[in-house]
Amino acid sequence: MNLWDEDKQETEGALPISGREAVEEALNQRIREEALLREAEEKRQAEAAQEAARLARERQLQAMAEQEERRRRQEDYERQKAAAEKARRRMKRRSFISVLAGLLALGALVFGLNNYLELRSLRNQINNLKDQMTGVSASRSKPSSLTENSKVEGVSLAAGAEGSLTDVSDIVSQVIPSVVSIETQGTVQMNSGFYGRREYQTSGAGSGVIIGGGEEELWVVTNYHVIDDATDITLIFVDGETAAAYVKGSSQENDLAVLGVMLKDLKESTRAQIRSAAIGSSDDLELGEGVIAIGNALGFGQSVTTGVVSGLERSVTFSDGTTMKLLQISAAINPGNSGGALLNAKGELIGINNAKYSDEEVEGIGFAIPISSIRDIMTELSSQTPRVPVSQEDYPYLGITFKNLSSSYTDFYGIPAGAYVSEVGIDSPAAQAGILAYDVITEIDGVKLNNFDDLARELRYHAGGSTVKIKLKRLVQGSYQEIELSLTLGYKKDYSN
Repeated sequence: MNLWDEDKQETEGALPISGREAVEEALNQRIREEALLREAEEKRQAEAAQEAARLARERQLQAMAEQEERRRRQEDYERQKAAAEKARRRMKRRSFISVLAGLLALGALVFGLNNYLELRSLRNQINNLKDQMTGVSASRSKPSSLTENSKVEGVSLAAGAEGSLTDVSDIVSQVIPSVVSIETQGTVQMNSGFYGRREYQTSGAGSGVIIGGGEEELWVVTNYHVIDDATDITLIFVDGETAAAYVKGSSQENDLAVLGVMLKDLKESTRAQIRSAAIGSSDDLELGEGVIAIGNALGFGQSVTTGVVSGLERSVTFSDGTTMKLLQISAAINPGNSGGALLNAKGELIGINNAKYSDEEVEGIGFAIPISSIRDIMTELSSQTPRVPVSQEDYPYLGITFKNLSSSYTDFYGIPAGAYVSEVGIDSPAAQAGILAYDVITEIDGVKLNNFDDLARELRYHAGGSTVKIKLKRLVQGSYQEIELSLTLGYKKDYSN
């Protein structure tokens, strides 16, 4: 190897300084790109895992809800089956009792007839013996009767006497203009299996009592359960004329509501015939005191029943779990009588009939709310601003799919009471307000909610375009936190297909 070859080898074995920097920069750039790719892949995998977990949770909740629905249906079937069996046994028992009662009645009749014949024969024998001993003619004088001066001690039940129950026509004719019949129309939402929640039209009947009014309106007291879920309320007055009514105020706890009717909506002839009931006192009632019940029994129109006070301050628990202190009376109180008048012998209002409690196996028992316990409540409800359901044109829209959960399900998973949000529509009023899936709405404009039905009932009084205050519970890191939002309601007509 010569000098020229050695110089050439040394020159070819080394790159210029700028060339090494370019290679290093290229290698570093490649390392950075690979790091970015790995980071992007890891982020994608994390997001996919999070989405898979969310979907798994939704599937789990859906499966549990379906399992709960199947359990509820099975329980409903078992209850219906048990009720049918109970009815069959009751009919069988009643048939046996009827046959036994018939046999006993027949035996009593035969026994009485036999005794009568024996006594008659014995009396004839005694009379014949007397005739023979005294020589008295067989033609005996007629037995004497009570003279005009004779007196019989006892309680007078003559018509017109205070406490009379034999003829109450005078009292009824004076009071019945104060009693009205109530007809309601409403909409309820129920689960329909595969088709989800659907709306159904309902109707009902009840009674009410006119208790006064203002310069422009008339006030009618009734039971809360008569107008609960009603979207349209119609009153029928003593002359058969009708008028639309609205809720002035209500107290679910006391099963009480006061309705309002605009006087301008009543005919002059109707206004001339109706009158306000005279309010009495239930504090002075005594056991055995006579009472009169007037109401729209079974929706057939006004009917009258009489009875006595059977019990005072009876603690009665209804099927919905509420308990009230009521008067127990022997006058019949049938469905439709709810909200009607319970009167004393003076024609004074001493109670509001309540047919919320009923039992096929119990007869001769009725209940009424004592008037003295609710007098102040009626005054308060009468002074409230009317809550009038909005029209279909202004009906509100949230954009939320709700799910009603059973108490056992919510208790097991620690879900608070309220309207459980299943889904939120994209760009819906609820989404714009910040409501998310799995939130639980617990309050709207200060009204506490136990479930979706409470929310649906309250929304009837809020028109689209209005803003409401919402309180909800949201699950954050394993615990529910309360959040307050303002929500501007949409119009349902804008979102209908």
